[in-house]
Amino acid sequence: MVLKFAAASLAIFMSSAVFSAVTLTVPDEIKVLAVNDKEVFGNLLRSKDQFKVDAGVNTLQVRYQGYYQHADNSHDVLKSGVVSLQTPALQDGVSYKLALIDAPKDFDQAERYKDQPIIGLYDQNNKLIVQQAGAKNQKSWLANTFSDSSAVDLSTANKAVPAAQPAPVYYVQAESGAKRVDIKSAQDQQLIQAWQNATKVERQKFMSWLAEQSN
Repeated sequence: MVLKFAAASLAIFMSSAVFSAVTLTVPDEIKVLAVNDKEVFGNLLRSKDQFKVDAGVNTLQVRYQGYYQHADNSHDVLKSGVVSLQTPALQDGVSYKLALIDAPKDFDQAERYKDQPIIGLYDQNNKLIVQQAGAKNQKSWLANTFSDSSAVDLSTANKAVPAAQPAPVYYVQAESGAKRVDIKSAQDQQLIQAWQNATKVERQKFMSWLAEQSN
């Protein structure tokens, strides 16, 4: 168990590690703009409605986009601001999907929904593992960065999550069912789970190990 704690702690500092790919399915109503601050080309990382992303923790920049045809043959395309969603650690070889939570059923609902969409990430068993609401009335903070003509490296750009964006909600699967946990990051989630599953002796050993690392 001490080794598990050590591995979880070290994982926080290994964001640059290379991971195997997992499959992410995305509906038409959600547009993926970037993965880990790298712009997504429509013909490179996706095949129809599927993306390949690294296993492990990923940050997805997405937006809600709805197309509505009216009775007079006119149409509207509604777009939300960018929603930044940080996934928990995605498992190699497992399929996941994005979906709208409380999706609008008509144009009037969609006009309100675009002001603060809620994006959910589901595992291959259709269980919700994290949801992220957008910033209320947020303007597209990446609108001037993304274009259709060139790829953009956002590593040095302003990539902070908008202050108005609510904290993500992660769902931890337990024997008694899913429980809701509000935490700051997927790495925190891993450490919390390991700590909760540890015995008193294992926790003491881990604290001793941490003390040794600081020497």
